[in-house]
This record gives sequence, C-alpha cells and structure tokens, in this order.
Amino acid sequence: MFKKRLELTLLLLLLFSIISIAQGPKNDSNLTSEYEAISIKRDIVYREGESNAWKLDLATPNDQGSALRPALVIVHGGGWSMGSKSVDVYQKMMVDYAEKGYVTINVEYRLTGEAGFPACIEDVKNAVRWLRAHAEELHVDPERIGTYGHSAGAHLALMLGMTSEVEELEGDGSYQEYSSHVNAVAAGSPPTELGRETPMSKPIWWPIGYISADHPPMLLIQGTEDPVVKPVLTRDFVTKMKNAGAEIEYIEVSGGHDVAYSSQLEVTDPAIEKFFGKHLKP
Repeated sequence: MFKKRLELTLLLLLLFSIISIAQGPKNDSNLTSEYEAISIKRDIVYREGESNAWKLDLATPNDQGSALRPALVIVHGGGWSMGSKSVDVYQKMMVDYAEKGYVTINVEYRLTGEAGFPACIEDVKNAVRWLRAHAEELHVDPERIGTYGHSAGAHLALMLGMTSEVEELEGDGSYQEYSSHVNAVAAGSPPTELGRETPMSKPIWWPIGYISADHPPMLLIQGTEDPVVKPVLTRDFVTKMKNAGAEIEYIEVSGGHDVAYSSQLEVTDPAIEKFFGKHLKP
C-alpha cells in the first residue's frame, strides 16, 4: 500500500511540477509576423473529427528549390495534461528550424483531460502520417523526418521513434496508409518510464518497454538536479539502450527540468542543431 501511494505521489509531482514550464512564456507577437525567408500556416487540421486538438502549425522555407528538405516534428510538453503548441519556446523553434531549411510542424494533441492514454501517442503519430501524406507538396524527404520534444513532449517524441511497428498505438486516425516512423529523435528532460504500479505505467506506453538496437538515432538531454524526471532513470535507460546496441547520445548538464527548454540553451541548442544536422541534412 505504501509503495502504491509513493508511486501516486511521484506521478502527481511529475504532473504538477511541470505546470510553470508548460504555461511558460506566452506567445510573442513577433512570432506571428511575416518572415521574408519562410511562410507560416497555423491551425491546420491533421485529422477530421470532434476534437479541437487535432491541429498543427506549419513553417516552410519560401525558397523550395528542387531538392527535398528534411522535416522536424515539434511536440510540446506539459505533463500530458496541459501545455500547447502556442507557447513561444516551440513557436521559436519552429521558426528557427524553418529558417535553417527544415519544414517544421508544431503539433497539438489531446490532453489527458480530454482523452486518456494512449490518445496523445496516437495523435502525434497521426501528425507524422499527415506530414508524410503531404511530403510531395511540401518538398519533404519522407526518409529525413526528425522530432524534438521536451518533458512530456520528449516522451512522445521517443515513442514516435521507438514504436513505429506497434499497431496498438497507431489509433484510428487518418492517413493509415502512411508510416508514423521518424528518422531521428532529440528529447529534453525525457520521462522514459513512470513507476511500476500506477495505471499509466503500462510498458507499452513508455520507452523503457522498447529497449532495442532497432531504433533511429537518439539524443537525450538531462539536468543533473531535475526534480521531475529523475537523472538515475534517464541514465539507466541510456545504459540499457547502449548495451542493446542502439545509436544514442546522452548529454547531462547542470540544472533542473528546464535545461533544454529555457536554461542552459547555450549548451543544449547547439547540441540539438548538430544532432539533426548530422542525421537529417544531406
């Protein structure tokens, strides 16, 4: 009984400790202005239906050229129960990478108040399938799609990379004829597992359930003093993945839960850009 209460306490800590980050900086009006080098379209519906969450923002380089471009799928955090693509951290990343030559999408998904697990996993997979379905018109190379997420978004980004062959997580959404696979994953403060006996701890919903060499390249970034995502769990996941033969990079920097979100960006931003450049650029 004590163990179950402890696991529930840890779950609540994970959800509520993220609130300040999830609500985080609000939209910057500059991010909604016109850019000379890129075009932005907001609130594109990637799945028809009753949910208002099935929308994404899209940023594309204006100079399409003849060569196919890499793409980046950005997944917001917020403890799976809050957060939004509209937070300026994710809006800025969408703009920055579009200006670097990527086609970027910034994805909304159903939060747990609307639909329980694994709806959020199913939705981000649907968004990747939408991207592949529109790859030709967007000049996207479907074999060079990466994803980045922070916190709960990092969990979803990892699930995109590790569960492309898991039919139970694809959901009943649109574009089922396309793959939800991604080719590179960067994850900041990544929850790789959640307790052992909570309702949300099913191994099928967590990266720890998919230890294998048969995954795309990954970059995990962890703060040494993170009170939400415990460094010991992230280290354990990385060790198990390396022992299995996976291609995985790990960066541990001084700081808390926000090291790849708002603090230590002078370290984490260049590392993420280098990682995607290595695995997604020509």
